[in-house]
Amino acid sequence: MIRLKLPRYERDFIMEKQSHSGFLVFSTFMLITISIAALIPLYPNDFWPYLRIGQEILKTGSLPTIEFMTFTQFGNPAVYLYWLPSLLFLKIYTLGGVTLVGIVSVLCISCFYSLLWLCLREFKVGPLTSWVVLLSVVLVGVNYWSTRPQIFTYPLFGFIILAILRWHKGDNRLLWIVPVLAVLWANLHGSFIVIFFLTLPALLFGEGNRKKMAIVIGLALLATLINPYGVGLWSNMLAMVNNTSIKLYSLEWRPPANQSWQENIFFATLLLIPVLTAFTRPKIQTVYWIWFLGFGWMALSSARYIAWFLPVEAILLALLLKPIFDPFIERSNRFPNAAINRVVGVILLIFPLCLLPGIRGLWWQQAPSVYKETTPIQATAWLKQNPQLPGELWSDYSYSTYLAYALPERKLFMTNRFEDFPPSQFLDDNHIANAYSDWETLLDKYGVNILMTGIKIEPGLIKAVSASADWKEVYADTQTLYLLTSFLRGVLKIGHVC
Repeated sequence: MIRLKLPRYERDFIMEKQSHSGFLVFSTFMLITISIAALIPLYPNDFWPYLRIGQEILKTGSLPTIEFMTFTQFGNPAVYLYWLPSLLFLKIYTLGGVTLVGIVSVLCISCFYSLLWLCLREFKVGPLTSWVVLLSVVLVGVNYWSTRPQIFTYPLFGFIILAILRWHKGDNRLLWIVPVLAVLWANLHGSFIVIFFLTLPALLFGEGNRKKMAIVIGLALLATLINPYGVGLWSNMLAMVNNTSIKLYSLEWRPPANQSWQENIFFATLLLIPVLTAFTRPKIQTVYWIWFLGFGWMALSSARYIAWFLPVEAILLALLLKPIFDPFIERSNRFPNAAINRVVGVILLIFPLCLLPGIRGLWWQQAPSVYKETTPIQATAWLKQNPQLPGELWSDYSYSTYLAYALPERKLFMTNRFEDFPPSQFLDDNHIANAYSDWETLLDKYGVNILMTGIKIEPGLIKAVSASADWKEVYADTQTLYLLTSFLRGVLKIGHVC
């Protein structure tokens, strides 16, 4: 009988599969990930306006071509690239409310991180090393888990990375699915260009069949043209990226700043990679360094791109930590009982479902709110019951995003679609919100009679309005305060919504 001695990492991998210890470690990671995702409140900024857009599409039977949600830009040409997620969100919310919305969001995030886990396992990175690396990614990535169109694209991103990693090894089966995903991604979100940021470096520097990769890239490029805007999708996407209002006033388009513990982790792991490289001198394929440099540059230029950089960072970090961690934490027979590992792992995966919105309130008396505190539910209901209040409404940006769906009968000052508004209107909005000397003049300019402001967000405006004899209170509760003048002007102050 001839016996071959396998390398230690291969022996450990085989024993791990037999004992299902890797599944147990994976389950503990997903327990944390899913629990965090389930407890995230529904942010109004990038959810409710899309429901309104979905309603408009169903109402008219076509994609809107003009701005229709505000009185300031009503009728001006507008492009609605995110038409598909608008319809999806509307259908999901109609069928199952916030509970089903939460389930879909959790599924997208869970699928994404499960695919990243598989990506690391392609490099035979041990489960405990994968756990450490991906948990650091989760802690930073949670900032990008709000329910918005982009969330549908995360599983697509993870799948394409996995397909490329297997292509490197000569397995092209998943690669042929990329063009299909390109069609879907192009109709979901403007970030579809990320597909080519992954595949083109692979074509130039990868080790798989370049001819097949080139064919897939060509098909994927053609696939992006299968959308309501055709070739115009590319120009519309580039126009949005270069839009002046977005660049000047959207916080997520600004470079990241080291101002929070999550950003500390981001910059720390970013700097750790070159340090580890100097000590371990790993043999890492060129394509992964190209990804790291490209996506890293994107992440440092705009905070919104960090979401795409983190998976690439996870690959590099895992490859660098693997030779360090293997001798210490990746030992065989840590969890040898296969039956217990399977049972406990399944329980860990099921438990976070109890934390979903609409479910956790059934058993958790002090459960976190389903809605973000900037969602003015009660105040909007009162305003809806008083349609006799005439005049235009100015509201804080966060509140207006909820009003776009919950109060469609009143047009708004602005929405979350920054590209629809000129920089001058953002300046006017800033002057009103901060009660600069011309705040009332600007309200006259726009014909505003009712204001909805935040007690914590616009204290200066509230102080100025309260000191004015032109405004009087007509409604108040512990959460909101409406003021209205005989000249048909008003103010709504909002503290927080439970």
